[in-house]
Amino acid sequence: MRLRKLVAAAVPLPALLGLAVAVPATAATEPLVTLADNAAPLVNSARTGDVAPDRPITAALSLKLHNQQALEKFLADVQNPTSPQYHHFLTPAQFNARFGPTQADVDKAVSFLGKAGATGIEVSGNRQAITFTGSAAQLESAFRTRIGTYHDRVSGRDFFANDAAPALPADVSAVVGNVVGLDNHALRTHKSHAVAKPNVVKAVTPPVLKTAYGTSGIAATGSGVSVGFVEFDGYQKANITKYDSTYGLTSGGLTTVSVNGANYDSSPGDGQVEVELDIEVVHALAAATHGYVYEAPNSGAGELAMYQKIASDNTVDVVSISWGACESAEGSSQAKSVSSAIATGTAEGISYFAAAGDDGTTDCYRQTGSTAKAVDFPASSPNVTGVGGTQLSVTSSNTYSSESTWNNGDSGGSTGGGISTLFAAPSWQSAQSTTNRKVPDVSADASPTSGYTIYSAGAWQQVGGTSGAAPLWAAFAALQTQVHGGDLGNLNPTFYSIGNSSSYGTGFHDVTTGNNSLHGTTGFAAGTGYDQVTGWGSFKGTGLSGLIG
Repeated sequence: MRLRKLVAAAVPLPALLGLAVAVPATAATEPLVTLADNAAPLVNSARTGDVAPDRPITAALSLKLHNQQALEKFLADVQNPTSPQYHHFLTPAQFNARFGPTQADVDKAVSFLGKAGATGIEVSGNRQAITFTGSAAQLESAFRTRIGTYHDRVSGRDFFANDAAPALPADVSAVVGNVVGLDNHALRTHKSHAVAKPNVVKAVTPPVLKTAYGTSGIAATGSGVSVGFVEFDGYQKANITKYDSTYGLTSGGLTTVSVNGANYDSSPGDGQVEVELDIEVVHALAAATHGYVYEAPNSGAGELAMYQKIASDNTVDVVSISWGACESAEGSSQAKSVSSAIATGTAEGISYFAAAGDDGTTDCYRQTGSTAKAVDFPASSPNVTGVGGTQLSVTSSNTYSSESTWNNGDSGGSTGGGISTLFAAPSWQSAQSTTNRKVPDVSADASPTSGYTIYSAGAWQQVGGTSGAAPLWAAFAALQTQVHGGDLGNLNPTFYSIGNSSSYGTGFHDVTTGNNSLHGTTGFAAGTGYDQVTGWGSFKGTGLSGLIG
């Protein structure tokens, strides 16, 4: 399942300038600062009119962190085994004191919103995000931009979006990094791939996964560990119970966490299969974990609020993410705001795993129609482990036989991978000779032809996609959290250290065949060691467990 964000079309620049000038001033004598990163990527769409002035819009402000350089150093030190800070993670209160917005920052932003007429103002627990609702006319006046209606020529959807980058009074822009949610183009649709049973070579079940990926020898069940799930739809506990009872799994329990009033469990939508896939794959390896299913509105403001709530709650140890968007569709302001929330959770010890996408190296294809090379967010965030996809082959006794790159062609999908356009290469990726972040970092089974057997919507199904690979790695991380008796944070530095060492073959199955070329675009080829198709490969359960410090 991937998050589809704003992809709109160009309006002639003179028209946009004229529209922006026409917006009434709220503080004519006060200097304004334009938030350039917040311009809507209006590509492939046509402006069709103005939004009704009284239309309510829910949006959010993402507040700036303090001491950003010190935070980056802390994130490096807390994962460095030679540093005195190693695995000395922060509590939310400690993070707020060192890096978070101050109460004065919040008060300034809330005062601005109040004067603009916003209602329903809600501040996240860590003071980093402020969600609010206002009429279109109020938001146009507050942020100095018209909000128009648009028609997306690719998807055929009608939506609204800000015509120009918003502007804020200088004193408010000093504390606000981004404005999120001035559009409703977000399309969050799942990328799990269901197939008919005759097409399945070997469907994977809990016994197959435990044997093939070598976790049976790990003395852990996930007991005492909590896993968070990022979801924009709901699930039915009866389906999870059916899966668990069929395979003799003892669940540690599930709790739905409502974000901004969202709770889809009473009437799940099309994304139900995704939510239940995520939960059941984690249960396949680590059933004793307690799952916290975060459910948020399908919007930019809802997405940001969910990631900030995960960080401020600090309830979970590991997070599984099967929703995302190609970076250009996500947009710079949205991606940076969410990435800041993820960095906060990482500083508190949370480990994040995200699906790398199912459209090969052309991650924007289903969202914008573009065949340009692109990668998926949040898998591309430096504090997230991006998980690619393979096709798993096992023996008759379920032991590991081989893996190849998952690529079922244009109609069947392929593992995502490539180079980020938003994030610089982290220090731990320097050996991969890159200026910008590369993804994926690791991989696991994702092909529908070696699909996951799950119970969803009252029926057994075989499902593939990197949406299955991400929770599998999250389950492995949950086992490691129990084994090591505490949170592990961003595991990428550890994975890359192992990958670049003589211990690589002990911890990983190196996937060396196949490519992620799709939609007529030449992608990347798998090879020895790290590649932008399957990363370092899949985990050898007991082997990799023994290498994680």
